[in-house]
Amino acid sequence: MMNSASDQELFAWLTEENNPAVAYRTKTEIMGEKADASDVRVWLRSKLPEKWSETKGLWYVYYLTAFAECGLSVHDLEEREIAPALERLRTGTDGSCETLMLLRSLVKLGMTDGEVQSALRVLAKSDCSDGGYLCARRLNKLDYVPKSCYKANLHALLLLAECRKKGIDVLPEDKIVAYFLDRGIIYRKDDGKTLVLEDKPGWRTVDTFYPFEPMRVGLQNVIEPFCALGYGNDPRLAEAWDFLTAQTDETGKVLLCGTLSKTYLPKEKVGKPGKWVTFYSELAKSERKDHDEGK
Repeated sequence: MMNSASDQELFAWLTEENNPAVAYRTKTEIMGEKADASDVRVWLRSKLPEKWSETKGLWYVYYLTAFAECGLSVHDLEEREIAPALERLRTGTDGSCETLMLLRSLVKLGMTDGEVQSALRVLAKSDCSDGGYLCARRLNKLDYVPKSCYKANLHALLLLAECRKKGIDVLPEDKIVAYFLDRGIIYRKDDGKTLVLEDKPGWRTVDTFYPFEPMRVGLQNVIEPFCALGYGNDPRLAEAWDFLTAQTDETGKVLLCGTLSKTYLPKEKVGKPGKWVTFYSELAKSERKDHDEGK
């Protein structure tokens, strides 16, 4: 990946010690190097509440996602910390953003059988008529099969990519990919000037927002799963790449456009180059290149 002096400078920045998680994932997922995750475990646990696994609702999902995002595995967690996630899956699986986030984290952590496999099979059969997903609290109120939720489908896309990386072929890849590429990722298909998800600057799909949450997924995390699935050079993704390039400075660093007011990973400064958004941008490029070369 490091073909020039600028590449070397960029990867030196990404592997600095002030963010052990980005350094670890850059080395192992992009540079192809072996690395020790012990610093990552210590660093992350120092940032989270001591009893984070006793947190209820979405914040439990956030904290579990933090472990997954840092490149750690189920072996870095205690059984009592994973138990709430598995119990949640046993009580039912729906196509909500929160459930999809939880499943992605579990798959990324390396939990690919048991309750996780069962939940994926249920999910594979519960898509809406347009091939996407919708949370049960909305679906159960209707007496007809509605259209799915764009936001939930973004999390389904993230989950699909993680399943592919783990060799899990359960979810309907063709439907999820077609949902986005056939209708437009950035602008509405029926109006080429209106964003699919409009919000304040920094919180839109065209912005490099991180970390992701149920209501929004940053541009770099939208592009990366398509690259992991082999669609990195699809012409329908070109516009998204252009928006990402517009947020990239001359050194290759990507500006962070937005973040959560209260976040589950250590904050970076909005308006400044962000290591996480840059990492995902470089990971997407690496995966696109690997697929082009047939790796």
